[in-house]
Amino acid sequence: MRVERILDADANRAAEGLRVLEEVARFLGDDRAQAAALKDLRHRLRAAIPASASARRDTPGDVGTAIAAADEARRSDLASIIHANARRAQEALRALEEFAKLAGLDAPAFEAMRYACYTAESDLLGRLPQQRLRAVRLYALIDIALCEDPVAVAAAVARGGAGAVQLRAKRLDPRRYLELAERMQAAVRAAGALFVVNDHVAVAAALGSDGVHIGQDDLPPAHVRRVVGPGCAIGLSVHASEQLAPARSGAVDYIGLGPVFATATKPHEPVRGPTLLRQVAAESLPPSFAIGGITLERLPALLDLLPHGVAVAGDLCRAADPQARAAAYRALLDG
Repeated sequence: MRVERILDADANRAAEGLRVLEEVARFLGDDRAQAAALKDLRHRLRAAIPASASARRDTPGDVGTAIAAADEARRSDLASIIHANARRAQEALRALEEFAKLAGLDAPAFEAMRYACYTAESDLLGRLPQQRLRAVRLYALIDIALCEDPVAVAAAVARGGAGAVQLRAKRLDPRRYLELAERMQAAVRAAGALFVVNDHVAVAAALGSDGVHIGQDDLPPAHVRRVVGPGCAIGLSVHASEQLAPARSGAVDYIGLGPVFATATKPHEPVRGPTLLRQVAAESLPPSFAIGGITLERLPALLDLLPHGVAVAGDLCRAADPQARAAAYRALLDG
């Protein structure tokens, strides 16, 4: 039966896609439960296909082997790999569901597998820092020069609603930065936020941090990616439109835009004001956070200009109640 050629081909396509997702869960996510679930799904698929189907395989005579999608050879990041292989498995399972009806097989079983694949895709994507950043409106920068207990402040702003927290400690050597970052990362993650290392790419890799933020004079994003791997979000400080190339190419996962107002942390950079925000808002770019001199009192004037969210340092670090201050920012941003 020719339909058995279809069953064999689509079973192979679905199993291949599921195997890639399984490897992501197993080796990149270190997620035993998700890897086991995907492995079980792949085995259930194989068991549902009659052994006779493989005997009908005719690869040399398959007119579709020379047809390839234009983007098949390009994957810009881990999310694109998950998307592509989940889609491959889902479409093949849909075909199996339909042709199973002609072959007298259990079509609802293939439907259930397809829905399980949808769920697996959502779970894998939902754990990527790159995807979680899209939901972040308030990005907190904890500068050790601005607060006495940076770990406590970091935990407080995370509880108050900061979705990402970065440790900025320009005066610390890498060893001391690592020690502080390890404690801060544990506190921030316990509060449900992403933890980002500033400048120290090796520390970010050593800790398995959610992100690393670099400036214009640091290592190029492509070199940073080789160090931190695909599961770490890379952020880049952008001060002018001509510095947006890495964001346009997908080399970085988010950008910091500014300074929007005059700030003591970047006194050498001219104030960009709303001009840069409008330029970024007009393009389809990764998440961006306005930064530089932002306070709760200044925020309302920026709300209509924000492409995504804000990054705040001094106004949170110096607050008498950092958690309440962060919650006030979120109320304005979400409102």
